[in-house]
Amino acid sequence: MTDALKIDELKVFLKLNQPVSTKELLHFYQQFVPTLKINTLRWRIYELKKLDIIYSPQRGFYALQEKKKFIPSATELIETISKSVQDRFPYAKFSIFSTQWLTNFSNHMYQSKNIILEVEIDVIDAVFHFLNEEFPNVFLLPDQKMYDYYISPQQENIIITRLHVDAPLSQIEGSYYIPRLEKLLVDLVINTPVILPISQSEIKTIITNVLELYSINYSTLSRYAKKRGIEKRLVEFNLSKGEEKNDI
Repeated sequence: MTDALKIDELKVFLKLNQPVSTKELLHFYQQFVPTLKINTLRWRIYELKKLDIIYSPQRGFYALQEKKKFIPSATELIETISKSVQDRFPYAKFSIFSTQWLTNFSNHMYQSKNIILEVEIDVIDAVFHFLNEEFPNVFLLPDQKMYDYYISPQQENIIITRLHVDAPLSQIEGSYYIPRLEKLLVDLVINTPVILPISQSEIKTIITNVLELYSINYSTLSRYAKKRGIEKRLVEFNLSKGEEKNDI
């Protein structure tokens, strides 16, 4: 299968033309196999993605995977909270992450390493009351005033917010979910309820640093931003790559 992928030739082709559409990728492979069908191409795309040779910056378009993949490390507290919630609410879907995953991209040092737990809206109150009995420093949907008066940056707080339907998530080893990078960036732009009590300029700095290091699927980002009602704001944060295009 590796020979059929023509990886060396593909890399040269993509460096000169990327991003390329599905149709252009099909024409590339038809140089070697003139009768190649679209279904066979889709299998090759799947294998190339699995090998981290290519990624999709937009739906139906492909480019070389030249940047790092976003693979954050789960803290011990994340693992503990996730197990507790799964044991108590086995049918509730939730996503969890540390704000340190974002502040690592800041030019400033932050003491705060809060855990953000996003839960389906119909169980959010029950999860809050359960965790409030199990852990210290648990807060539900905090606003700026709550941050200012009650949330200490010297402690690792647990912030519970709503998990939005169809949010882009990744499942960890068949267990709990974490947000994809595209979701983290959109939620940071919105920052309501507060994820990080920081300025707009600092949010822009974090996003700029993320984009320099990691590949982004702009179609995924745009779709989630549209669901959250902030699609027009993507331009000011350099997160817009134009209209989504359709191909084969």
